[in-house]
Amino acid sequence: MMKTTMMNKIRSIKQLKARQKKLEQRKTELEKAIRYDWLDVKDSMKPKNVAGQVFAHIFEKEQQNGDSSLANTLSQLAAVLTKIGVEKAEEKVAEWMKHKK
Repeated sequence: MMKTTMMNKIRSIKQLKARQKKLEQRKTELEKAIRYDWLDVKDSMKPKNVAGQVFAHIFEKEQQNGDSSLANTLSQLAAVLTKIGVEKAEEKVAEWMKHKK
């Protein structure tokens, strides 16, 4: 819901200029937040970060199941990579949408 100050009518050029300045500041803040969010996604998708998460997950499952076939491992690797990518993207889009409101 909008603040009551935003709903007041602008009655002078001075008020208009002040409102424009506030809107520009808010726009800059939002752009900065989006930039940092995408940098975080980009960093989390670096091969070394993804590989560490994937191999930890695969080895954990292999220990639980006692299964070590190469085909199964590669299948799990692809599934985990996809899952990680989708989860990170969902998180960032949700954060961006929350900040946009």
